[in-house]
Amino acid sequence: MSAATVTRAERDAFVARAQSRGTRRVARSVGSASLLLGSGFWGLFLVVSVAVPLVVRQAGGVMGGGVMTGAEYAASWFALSLGMIALSGLTVPHLAAGGTRRSMYGGALAAALVAGVAFGLAYAVLLLVERGLFGALGWSWDQLGSGLDAGGAWVVVTGVAEAIGVVVYMLVGMAAQAAYRTHGVWTGTALLVPGFVLVVLVDHATRLGTFSDAFGTLGLGGDQAPVALGLVQALVVLALAVGWFWWQVRAVRLRPAG
Repeated sequence: MSAATVTRAERDAFVARAQSRGTRRVARSVGSASLLLGSGFWGLFLVVSVAVPLVVRQAGGVMGGGVMTGAEYAASWFALSLGMIALSGLTVPHLAAGGTRRSMYGGALAAALVAGVAFGLAYAVLLLVERGLFGALGWSWDQLGSGLDAGGAWVVVTGVAEAIGVVVYMLVGMAAQAAYRTHGVWTGTALLVPGFVLVVLVDHATRLGTFSDAFGTLGLGGDQAPVALGLVQALVVLALAVGWFWWQVRAVRLRPAG
């Protein structure tokens, strides 16, 4: 009785297929959850952005700016929470079932990119809806908050900047969850600092989000930053966030409870 001979090429092909399947499953799991919860988030803002101006108009008032500026701040933190929750529920079953850290990383990264594009598109579309409603009511509309000075292409640039920011926040959330799982409370908390720096930097680059106003107040970044420079800076921060996420995931391990 002879044992079947498996060549190196066959073994490598099998490993590659298993890796690809694991990556797709993670991407599908995290991506579908992010899109489902994200649809609820943006649906809520759609209702509010339409209802508030109508209520104000009914009361005889006038608004100079809409409520979508709230989404600018909330969307990024919502994405960070999504990242933490997604990786928290995924890590144990994925690794226990034989999945690799590399496939978990690749799938989660793909899901974050999809969520970022979807969130950026939703934000841009809702800004247009809000502006159109203001026009129909005979009001002038100004985009509240900051943002890169893009002239007529403001909606495209704003959507792209929001998408990049959402991806960075989501990756930072995932990296934080991986750090806590691997290192425990004290070291995991200390490792929040590099992630915090990344979210501050992406807000500064895009002129969107919670920390952009703080930079403006300190005189470290005005609203008139060149579009190309801001987007390039944001992409650099995104690359750093991708690397930071991999650095945490590559060493993630399951720790016993207690």
